[in-house]
Amino acid sequence: MKKFILTLLTLVMIAGTANAQGRKKVIDPDNLPKASIELIQKHWPSCAIDFAYINGKEYEALLTDGTIIQFDSKGIWKEMKCTDGLPVTLVPGYITRYIVGRFPKQLIIDCEKLKGGYEVTLSNGLEIQFDLRGNVTHVDE
Repeated sequence: MKKFILTLLTLVMIAGTANAQGRKKVIDPDNLPKASIELIQKHWPSCAIDFAYINGKEYEALLTDGTIIQFDSKGIWKEMKCTDGLPVTLVPGYITRYIVGRFPKQLIIDCEKLKGGYEVTLSNGLEIQFDLRGNVTHVDE
């Protein structure tokens, strides 16, 4: 019986730990990594940080204009979403040139860093993946 109770308690503790690791925790925006705060201040000078979260070693900021930015533990952006369009200065130049040349009326509303490249979503819903050399590797409507 003791063995059963001990096993049950161990399983409950493991499940609780795993569940807690998958949850975002609200933090004070001042507790974001310095690099992430500087990026927000430079590229969204008229916005404030509404909410900041930590999830494991990753951070997320929600700005007053609705922009959502995910950062790694060092404050380097991993993904950015903004329905009003992302600042083109944050998106690699080869992506901006491709989008402006082929889809001049579309905004980049989502940009995510992938292993070996980027994925962008345009305001028309088109998703385009690029490798690090600027080649289009996949298009999804």
